[in-house]
Amino acid sequence: MNKTISDIIEEFIISSLDDDSFIELSRNDLAKFFACVPSQINYVLNTRFTINRGFMVESQRGGGGYIKVTRLMDTNENFLKSALNNCTEPVNLARGNQIVNTMQEKALLTKNEAEILKSAISNKALNNPINMENVMRSNILKQVILQLMKNNFHN
Repeated sequence: MNKTISDIIEEFIISSLDDDSFIELSRNDLAKFFACVPSQINYVLNTRFTINRGFMVESQRGGGGYIKVTRLMDTNENFLKSALNNCTEPVNLARGNQIVNTMQEKALLTKNEAEILKSAISNKALNNPINMENVMRSNILKQVILQLMKNNFHN
């Protein structure tokens, strides 16, 4: 699989964090370093460094502008509670896959389990005549998350 510029920027920021809880970066310096426009950096920050993925991004524009990316020291239980809360509304395919990917990243699901779950919530699997895919997807994810919470945190 070929990596996109977004993948490369994301990996760079995560590796720059290392064991630190936060890092301050210049949007313009990053754009110059990766030979891209600053809006590409914004895209990566807005889509890949979200609270649900365990990050907080603060940004200050102008003269000495910076981006501060903070790794939240969030527990898996808190993540699952947040993900469960997100499933109270219908979940589109992109959001569903993001939740599953994060569960895999947090070692709540194996790679194989994540792929099976992504298949179960795919548009192909949920295709139905009354267009309720997003509602069905959120219900499937809710049940999986509740089971993970039961298995991992209520011994």
